[in-house]
Amino acid sequence: MEHKIIILCGKSSSGKDLIKNKLIKNGFKGIITNTTRPPREGEKDGVNYYYLSDMEFKTRIANGEMIEYHKYNTEFGVWYYGSSANNIDLNKYDYVIVLTLEGAEAYIKYFGAENCIVFYIDAPKSIREKRAKERDINFNQAEWDRRVKTDNADFSQDKVAHVCNFRVDNYNKTIYNLIKEIKDDIRLWKNG
Repeated sequence: MEHKIIILCGKSSSGKDLIKNKLIKNGFKGIITNTTRPPREGEKDGVNYYYLSDMEFKTRIANGEMIEYHKYNTEFGVWYYGSSANNIDLNKYDYVIVLTLEGAEAYIKYFGAENCIVFYIDAPKSIREKRAKERDINFNQAEWDRRVKTDNADFSQDKVAHVCNFRVDNYNKTIYNLIKEIKDDIRLWKNG
């Protein structure tokens, strides 16, 4: 198959969603994932996520509909995130999705390593915290600290090296240059 799934992984507020949205504007098809967390201001069901109740999410897990899912114990309660293979046709489109490293491994297992290109999006903690505060008017320091601690465990250098094909620094460069770099890496991988 000439089409691929572009998987963006990275710590909280590293810029994954911004990159995903720019790639969609550049012709990639977005994979919309599911969550039980409440929408942030400005988010829309079926655009940013499919917002499900806990019962709906657990039913989809029980029915084997999820390729991958993760449970987070947040300051606000338990939230689930996950995705399914619905409407993914690699004969027609290149796709882009934001996943954890474990989610990326599940996609690689499900679709095959030859069909997945995994990027680790990196940014320093100070920049990520600034972005998080700018994004969320209800910024919660305790929740941010929990996320940083979890990210440090989830994105160890060994884990990133094991799963990701490319590492992209998302700071001190324009979004135009960032997207160009990613598209060049994708082209390199496809022609590889």
